[in-house]
This record gives sequence, C-alpha cells and structure tokens, in this order.
Amino acid sequence: MKRKDSFMLGSFNICSAHFQEKRYTDKNLRLIAGKIRESGADVVALQEVDRGAERSKGVDMPDRLSEMSGLHHHYFIKIRDFEGGEYGTAILSRFPIHEAATLQYPVKVATQGTSCGYVVLDVNGWLVTVFNTHLSVESEDANTETLDCLRDILRKRLEEHPEGFACCGDFNTLPDKVEEHIPFAAPVQHDLITYADRSAIDNILCAGEVRAEDVHVFDTQYDNSSDHHMLLAQIYRA
Repeated sequence: MKRKDSFMLGSFNICSAHFQEKRYTDKNLRLIAGKIRESGADVVALQEVDRGAERSKGVDMPDRLSEMSGLHHHYFIKIRDFEGGEYGTAILSRFPIHEAATLQYPVKVATQGTSCGYVVLDVNGWLVTVFNTHLSVESEDANTETLDCLRDILRKRLEEHPEGFACCGDFNTLPDKVEEHIPFAAPVQHDLITYADRSAIDNILCAGEVRAEDVHVFDTQYDNSSDHHMLLAQIYRA
C-alpha cells in the first residue's frame, strides 16, 4: 500500500535539450518532457536548464517542461547569466510549492559559479524540503569547493529544520566523496550508472526523517534524449 506521505523523486541532467542533435531543438525538449511523464516522477530536479538563452531560442525551459510533463508547479534556480538569459537548474512538482529559495555559492576556485536551491512541497499535508544543485566540473579543486559550499548550506538547513530534506544533483563526483564531505546526509545509491556508461555522478541525498526506497535508473540515453539517465527514488517520511 502506497504511503500518503510519499512521492517519486527524480534527478535528471537534461543537457539543455541539446544532446540529440548537438544543438537545441523543440523536438528534444518534447522528448525530455515525455521521459519525465513516462518515469512516473511526481517531482523532478533538472540540471543544465536554460531560460531565455539565445542558444535555446529564448525558450523558458522550466515553464515549457512543466506544462508538457503535467508537473504544473515549478521553480528555476539560477546559476549564472547566459547568452541574454539564464542558466541553472529547476524543480518541477505535482505538489504545490509552499516556499522556495536560491542560494549562490561563495566560490573562488569555481570560476563558472554554481548554486543550489530548494522548494518546500506540500505532499498531502507533509511539508518536505527538496534541494537541487549542479556542482562544478571545472577541476577537482573546484568540485570540492562547491561540494563544501553545499555542505554548509545543508548543515544549516538541518540544524534549523531537523525533519530533514532530500537533495538531488549532478555532483560531478562519486558517492564516496560526497559522503566524506557531507556525512550527515546519505546518498541513495553508490553504483548505479547515470552518466554515459561509466559514472554514478547523479545522486539524491536524504537526511533527517526523509528516507528513500525503490531506487532505480530510468533509461534516458537509448534515444539520445540526454547524456544522463534519470535517477529515481520513492521518498517517504520515516
């Protein structure tokens, strides 16, 4: 029997709908929306998202994907200005968004900058926090710097809200390093391949009373919709 206070959460790097033809196409964006619907996700955290950028024909990806996927609540998390628009991450949700915020990382090594953001969702009366981030791929030092920035934000959130959170992301590093730097949040997976055919760099961290089960990968590479698979987990309250 499905719990009332549970939902299927996905983490999905969409390659800005550029992967299929190595440039933005509306067809690729529609394909990504179809993958989100097929996955059964109630909430999905997206990485590599454009909003109003020239390279993506000015499209508002969070708005379009929200409409096409049927996840009608959405929040965009800016990383930086990009080509006349913005580049970042986003969260789409079947459930209403009770609160949302974007937090920029105070980086010095990661010159491209990055951020995290969160939404507080009302899941049938359960107010649950879901974070989303995309850590630096520039160098090992830059990745570590952004990982530590995320750690500080998540630690503060947990201190203020001990009920916990789920944190999705393309961490651009393996789960062992994430665990070492963020020991108070447990990765839902250690060996599921999510990027190309070689790496488990996409993950979901759970802390506090937030737990995960039915962790699996949804194939989003076979038809070149993205260079990442979608990672999915059933999130529930312990």
